[in-house]
Amino acid sequence: MLNFEISLSNNQEVCPVNSREVEHNAGLILEYIFKSENILNLSVLRDFDLSDKTISVDILLTDDEEIRELNSSYRGLDRPTDVMSFALFADGTWKEVLPNGEIALGEVIISVETAKKQADDGGMEFEEQLDFLLCHGILHLMGYEHPDEESLEVILKIQDEILAGINFQNL
Repeated sequence: MLNFEISLSNNQEVCPVNSREVEHNAGLILEYIFKSENILNLSVLRDFDLSDKTISVDILLTDDEEIRELNSSYRGLDRPTDVMSFALFADGTWKEVLPNGEIALGEVIISVETAKKQADDGGMEFEEQLDFLLCHGILHLMGYEHPDEESLEVILKIQDEILAGINFQNL
């Protein structure tokens, strides 16, 4: 049976966040992805036998200053961003399951500060924006990329499907 292991760290004090809800929603997003053949077949895990595996994801909730530093260090962009993903499995040169049956997808980092600003500017609930960014980050961990407008539209459509499929508001 496929299992999910989600680890969440909240390093920010800008905005209160229900960490249990974020972890729960990450689990729902992962469950939806792994039950959807269409989404899974376009991911880096398409050729793996996932029975009796544990899929792990780390989530870091942070502020604009910390994500700006990460964005500057890793992408050369000295400004905050809303979400960053560090895909261990998708970007790794080895695509192996760990001896304990774990597939470590990587880490999603979300600036809660930027998410709050985006939610306020977009007239949506803060939690909806967090879910949107979380879903986007998880899709990157699964190997989805959007180097151009066409691929961005594809990933956004998949996000909408996932969020609607797990009863989140379709963004």
